Amino acid sequence: MGNKKLISPEFRVTVGDYEISEGIEVECFSSKESHMDWCRVELSPQLQGIVQFKDMDEATVELGYDDDFDSLIDGYVRCGDGDYWKEIMIKDDMMKLDRVTIKASFVDCEPQDVIRYVLACAGIEDYILSDENYGKKDLFVIDKRNGIKTIAEVNSSWGISNPFFFQKKVFYWGTREVQKEMYVLEEGETILALNKYGDLWEAETIAIPWIHHSQEVEVQHSKYSGIVTVEKTIVRSDDTGAVHMYIYFAGGEQDV
Repeated sequence: MGNKKLISPEFRVTVGDYEISEGIEVECFSSKESHMDWCRVELSPQLQGIVQFKDMDEATVELGYDDDFDSLIDGYVRCGDGDYWKEIMIKDDMMKLDRVTIKASFVDCEPQDVIRYVLACAGIEDYILSDENYGKKDLFVIDKRNGIKTIAEVNSSWGISNPFFFQKKVFYWGTREVQKEMYVLEEGETILALNKYGDLWEAETIAIPWIHHSQEVEVQHSKYSGIVTVEKTIVRSDDTGAVHMYIYFAGGEQDV
């Protein structure tokens, strides 16, 4: 595990040429199951109208302590036809797959062949795909589906359940970033509260920006102990500037 001094975390939001660390409220959602990560940055009245942004501007939201920051999301501004001057909505590179339309036929193909084609259509060059052999299909047809639905259809047609997502602008399918260290979540130290809702435990913790979904962490708590895989994370600030983090994982048989 890694030892880090956790005091008072700060958000750092970069949108286009702007870097913002004050006058914002932030909420970030990241989940292995939902594929696309998103972050909402609400601007204070002092910043509204001053910070200019447009659809598909590059954006990054980081959280950290002193000079030790880690990225919660790397992506792009999402703007529609409504009035967005009070807040910035940021989504990760999955937005590129959501916006591309696929119409193609594949002959004698493996699932990786289809996914590489979809990624190329969306302009995505950095990816790591499972190298497992899932077999070939004589013909696989996609008729006007977006990239996300196409990859989901690949999983369904081949009868596999590989998660796919972006982390730090790299696309993963059926694999994940190599984990170099494991964090320990301890009752009375990093865990503020632990409760189970349905199939998932919710650990309210101090802000630990280096923990992301699909990583393994060790939980040491009177309600549950063990090594678990993070399913999703939510990080949000409130109007006082306090940062709250929620880490979700599966495990155990009984609701508490």
